[in-house]
Amino acid sequence: MLLIADNLHIMNPVVAKALQARNPVPLKKIAEHCTKVNAYAMDINLGPLKHNREDVITFVIEAVQDSFSGRLVLDSIQAEVIAQGIKICKQPPIINGFSLEENKLQTILPLAAEYQADIVGFLLDEQGKIPSGTEERLAVASRLVAAAEEQGVPPEKIIIDPVLVPLTWQDGTHYNRALIETIQMLNQVFGQPIRTIAGLSNIGAGAPDSTKRQTAEAAFIFMLAASHLDYILMNATQESNLTAFNLSQLLLAEKVFTWQEV
Repeated sequence: MLLIADNLHIMNPVVAKALQARNPVPLKKIAEHCTKVNAYAMDINLGPLKHNREDVITFVIEAVQDSFSGRLVLDSIQAEVIAQGIKICKQPPIINGFSLEENKLQTILPLAAEYQADIVGFLLDEQGKIPSGTEERLAVASRLVAAAEEQGVPPEKIIIDPVLVPLTWQDGTHYNRALIETIQMLNQVFGQPIRTIAGLSNIGAGAPDSTKRQTAEAAFIFMLAASHLDYILMNATQESNLTAFNLSQLLLAEKVFTWQEV
């Protein structure tokens, strides 16, 4: 399981302030930290940009890519933002992402075909809803991969996101158990390796305090690692997350365990 940092997003006050002031220094510091914790990639989510869209994404990528050793994930619903980001990335980026919703199929998915880029595919149905059960999610996955292949994007370029939901949803634990089962069954269903990703931040929504949220997130990190998830999108500055992530990798490593590495 590889770490994708989700710290460079518009809801982070440090990022919002840096964008407003066009100050690259705070963004570089985030990138340097992500390199320090060995993040495989860093997600860039600036929210819907109203003005100077291409200039903003250019500023952010130029601010961080020389300070970060990994790949960038272009997380946007705006096709022109993703297209501009792809053009200036020095390493092949990942597009995040598309679903069976018509606007995503028409605007975001074609970019993956045009630039031969990896792309995240969300297991949302045509109405944008999350299927509740494993069978329903696998059916959506089949339609998602078929839609991508029709546009020239092969399965090996797709990274499936079964979508974690808040535990406080009425059936939150059911949804998330189905997510685990879906991750475990995808390769069998498609008869070939299908990469997977999960965003951790959703599950703790509504937690009464940070300790309980962090405990739940840590537990899910171990569950996702044991399910052979390929990429986990999470807060790379939260020590409890990093501890759980690193320990999960030690426990699953094919080498002799030593306490010195914990």
